[in-house]
Amino acid sequence: MRRIETIAVLLVAGFLIGGCSGSKNLTKEHTTITLNESQRREYNYALTEATKQKLFGNFGQAASLYKKCIEVNPNSDVAHFQLAGIYMINRDLSNAKVMNIKATQLAPENYWYKIQLAQLYLMTNLPDEAAIVYEDIIARWPDKIEIKYELSRLYSETGKTSKAIKMLDEIEKEFGISEPVSMLKEQIYVREGKNELAIAELNKLIGAVPQEIRYLGILAELYTSLDRKDEARETYKKIFEIQPENGIAQLSMAEFYRFENNIEKQFEYLYMAFWNISLPVDRKMGVIIEFLTNEEIFRKSETHVDSLIDILTEIFPDDFRVKTARADYLSKLERYDEALEVYNEVLKDQKGNYFIWEQAIFIENIQGNTDNVYDKCSEALTYFPDRPFLYMFQGNSSMVMGNNREAVKSLEKGLEYVENNIPLTVQFYSFLAEAWRNLDDFDKSDEYFDKALQMEPDNILILNNYGYYLALRGEQLEKAEKMSKKTIKAEPENSTYLDTYAWILYKAGKLNEAREYMNMAIENGGSEDPDILEHYGDILDEFGNMEEARKYWKEAIDKGGNSEQLQKKLNATEYP
Repeated sequence: MRRIETIAVLLVAGFLIGGCSGSKNLTKEHTTITLNESQRREYNYALTEATKQKLFGNFGQAASLYKKCIEVNPNSDVAHFQLAGIYMINRDLSNAKVMNIKATQLAPENYWYKIQLAQLYLMTNLPDEAAIVYEDIIARWPDKIEIKYELSRLYSETGKTSKAIKMLDEIEKEFGISEPVSMLKEQIYVREGKNELAIAELNKLIGAVPQEIRYLGILAELYTSLDRKDEARETYKKIFEIQPENGIAQLSMAEFYRFENNIEKQFEYLYMAFWNISLPVDRKMGVIIEFLTNEEIFRKSETHVDSLIDILTEIFPDDFRVKTARADYLSKLERYDEALEVYNEVLKDQKGNYFIWEQAIFIENIQGNTDNVYDKCSEALTYFPDRPFLYMFQGNSSMVMGNNREAVKSLEKGLEYVENNIPLTVQFYSFLAEAWRNLDDFDKSDEYFDKALQMEPDNILILNNYGYYLALRGEQLEKAEKMSKKTIKAEPENSTYLDTYAWILYKAGKLNEAREYMNMAIENGGSEDPDILEHYGDILDEFGNMEEARKYWKEAIDKGGNSEQLQKKLNATEYP
C-alpha cells in the first residue's frame, strides 16, 4: 500500500529533473568524440556555469552555456537533457522533445531521461509515444512499480483496457491488494459496463481493509447508480454500524436517503453530521455548496439549508466560509440587502478573496447602486488588477454615471485581460460601442458593434441596439433593417424588437409597414412602454391622423415618457 502511494511523488520528481519526451528509436549508435585537454576544460567550465545559472533561475544564460557545451561536445547527454528542461520551462515543447530524444539516445540507460521524455509526450498529447517509453523503462527496470501503474493508467485512458487490467493484475500479484490498483480497475470495469467485476473489485478491497468505510461508501454509490437500492441500503447501513459516530458515515446515510427521495431521513442524518465536531468544516461546506448550486434540490430544502447554516454558524462563528455561505443563501432567496450586509462584513477581513468581491458587486449592480459598483470595482482592482469582470463593471458604472471617457479607458484596459472567451469579449465590445456612441464618436461605436457581430452574428440584443441607433441617425437604414429583421424572426412577439423594426421602416419612409409592425408592438405589451407609445404617435402623425397621434403622446406622458419633448409635440398639433 505504502509503495503504491509513492507513484505520484516519483513521477513528479522525474518531471522536475527535466520533463522531456521519448522516441520509438530510443537507442542509436553515435561516433565517439575524444576531447583534447583544452576542449575538456572549456566543456567543464561551461557545464559548471550553466548548472549554476540554472539554479539561480537565469535560464537564458544557462541555455546559452548548455548550447556551448553541445558545440564543444555534441555527444553530451547531460547538456541535451538540461537544455530540454529549460525549453520545457519556457513552454518550447517542440525543441524540448528534440533535445530530450537526443539525450536519451546518447544515454539509453538513464532512467530519468526517459521519465522526462514520457512526460513531454504526454504534455504534447502523444500518449502512444509515452506508452512506448514507459514500456522500455519497464523492460529495463522491471521493479519500477510506479511506472507500471502509470502505464496502466495510460492504457486505460487510450482504450487499451485489456492491457491495463493485465498490468494491474501483475502489480497486485507482486505487491498485494492496494487502493490505487483496485480503484483504477473498478473505474475501467464501470466504464466498460462490467458492473459485476467492478463490484467484485471493490469487495476485494473492502475485504483487505474492512474498517475503511470510504470503500464501502464507494460501493454504496455504485449500487445506487445501478439502481440496486436494496444492496445500496444494506451497504450504507453497514457503514453506519461500523462507525455510527463517524461524520462521513452520517453523510453517507444522508446521501442514500437523498437518492431514496426521503427528505426527512436525509436531513436527520445531515443534522447529525453537521453537529459532529469531528467532521471537518470543509466536508460540511461541500454539502452546503451542493445545495446552493443545484436549484431543484435547493427549492425542495431551503428551510433545512437555513438550519444547517445556523448549525455551522454556531460551531464556527468566525469562519468566513460559513458567513459567505449565509450570504449566498440569502442571495439565492433574493434577500439582497441582508446578503450584501454579510458580504461587506466578510470583505473587511477577506479583501484578497475575489469570489466575495464578485458576489458583492453583482448585488450592488442588481440593486442599481451604481456608485457602490464603481467604488467596489476600483478597490477590488487594487488586489486583482487582471480580472476583466472588474473592469467591465467599472466601465459600465462609469458610463451610467456619465463618465464615458473613463468608461472607455476601463473597458479597453479590461479587454486586454480577456483570453479565449467570446461571450465576454462581445460584452466588452458592446459596452465600448455604447460608450463611444455617448461621446458622439459614431465611427468608433459602429466599429465595436461590427466587431461584436463578427463574433456573434446572431446576438439579438446587439442587433436590436445597433439597428435602432442607426435609425436614430438616419444612416445605413438598409443594414439596420436587415439586422432588426433577424431579431423579430428570433422573437416575433417581443415589443421592443418590433418597435425597433417599425421605427427603422418609418425612418426609411416605409410608413404602411411601419404602422403594421408598430401595431404588433402595441398588441404585444408595448402599450405600457412610453417610448413605443411615442413612436406610434409619431407614425400616426405622419399619416395625418392627428387625434390618434395626440392620444398616444398623452398616454406616453402618463407612462413616464419625456414630458417636455412630448408636450412640444402636443402643443405643435393643437387646434387653433
